[in-house]
Amino acid sequence: MILDERTGFALQARDERDNVILSVAKNPVQGERRDRKFFFWHDRAEAANAVGVHPVKFFAIVMMLASSAFAWPWSSDKKNAENEARIKDSLLQVEVRNLQREVETLTRIRMQKADSLEKLDAKHWSNRYAESQLTEEHQNVTRELDGRYSKLSTDLGRVTEEVMASKTVTEEADEKAKSEEVSFDALNTQIRLSIEKTLGDVAGDYPVGMNKRILSLKRASGDAEKKVPNTIAAVQGYMADLLARHELTYTQSYGAELSQVGSRPDVNVNRLRLGTVFLGEVANDNGDVQALLRSGTLQGKIFEWNANLPTDISQNVKQAVNQAGSAMAASQAKSGSIIAIPLDVLQNKAIKNSIADTKELTWTEEFKAFFKKGGIVMYPLMLVAIIALLLFLERFIVLTYRGHLGRRFTKNMNALVAEKKYEDAANLCLKRETSLSMVLFAVLNKVNDTRENAERSLQEALLREQPKLERRMGLLAAMGTIAPLLGLLGTVTGIITLFTVITEVGTNDARVLAGGISEALITTEMGLVIAIPVMILHGLLSEKIEKITSELYVQSTSLMNKVFGKESK
Repeated sequence: MILDERTGFALQARDERDNVILSVAKNPVQGERRDRKFFFWHDRAEAANAVGVHPVKFFAIVMMLASSAFAWPWSSDKKNAENEARIKDSLLQVEVRNLQREVETLTRIRMQKADSLEKLDAKHWSNRYAESQLTEEHQNVTRELDGRYSKLSTDLGRVTEEVMASKTVTEEADEKAKSEEVSFDALNTQIRLSIEKTLGDVAGDYPVGMNKRILSLKRASGDAEKKVPNTIAAVQGYMADLLARHELTYTQSYGAELSQVGSRPDVNVNRLRLGTVFLGEVANDNGDVQALLRSGTLQGKIFEWNANLPTDISQNVKQAVNQAGSAMAASQAKSGSIIAIPLDVLQNKAIKNSIADTKELTWTEEFKAFFKKGGIVMYPLMLVAIIALLLFLERFIVLTYRGHLGRRFTKNMNALVAEKKYEDAANLCLKRETSLSMVLFAVLNKVNDTRENAERSLQEALLREQPKLERRMGLLAAMGTIAPLLGLLGTVTGIITLFTVITEVGTNDARVLAGGISEALITTEMGLVIAIPVMILHGLLSEKIEKITSELYVQSTSLMNKVFGKESK
């Protein structure tokens, strides 16, 4: 049931099946128009259900009311009043019963709501209890987790400190290892470079034991160049080679060997060696003698065999070898024994020249020897000389052809111009392809035009011919300038090489130093020998060009005056 808050009347009532049994209009205007004791019926079935009357009873009441209505005109007023009173009483009873039902319904609903509230209250307190239990458990778990977190944080801090300390130690160890690795690599690189340099020098070094030294050094170089270098083995091999080389320098020996004497290979010889300053061999079959001498150069092949010794030197070498063999055979060699050996302790180039046979060389061989002494810079110097020669020949031929100033041509040209046969003069110019004919043709081509246009044509022709005459003269002058510079470059590189060799090997004679400097100055000499003639030829060609240009101006101006007169328009 729904009540009106202002008046307290029931606005809507429902039965046990939740069907609307009563509905009263809420509009106050409609309420004022009806009696408050009557209700607004939606339809007959709803009205019957609203008052709780059985449909049959309701139909009887309606019929009674209808009969009363039909009987009203014929019945008396008293009877009508009784019927109305009776109807009102019936309606009031129905209303009372309806109100009772509503009160019962409301009471029942109130009880249901009360039961629901009790259940909800019990459930609420049960939930509160469960919530408090969960809160307590949560607090216990939280406290346990806080304790574990605090312990883990402490352990984590300690572990972090240990890790940082370990990381620092590791980084220091890595840096130290990298430093050691760099030092090791630098040492291995230095050893490898030393081995490679020694390998390069072995070919020109003392030839005794050369093959053994090369094998030993290559083995050491292979150890140094491995993916994981064996530096210790490389150092051992390198030091063993140095010791073997020093042993050759400070020891002497005598014995039978197989050697090449002159052009004969595999000859049985007796060899006598005194350090690295003397090595002589005597063939057992025919007594041929050869000696190992210094070549006198500071780089390249330092030692060379010489089988063409003078007779006296050959006899001395043979006598020394035979004496050494006799002493060894008779076991009479003593520390005080003396054997005369033909050698010079300075071992310089002058001694080598005095020992070796000197034969006359042709000019081609002398030039080859001279060219070889100059070194690698002699090749660009020779190229510069060839280019300069080709440029001079080309310019000389061109200037001779294009700059030809023939007297017969000039005489014929003047005769034709004097007779005013300008067309024939122009054809004569076209037959010759010289610079003078091209310039004169430019004037004759404008003979029927004004002097001003002829002068412009003449100027254009001169401007065309001038570059053809002066072409490549700058390049020829550059060749003359480059030659002495290349010579100076060869001298500087030669001096650097000389002092490098002296620093590594040393020298005990100032003549060796002077000889090295003289060889270094060969390139400067060659550069000057090339540059001086080139500059002279360049000057001659320049003078010839100037002469041709001057003649072009004279002849063209003379022709201009003859054709157009001396007055300028």
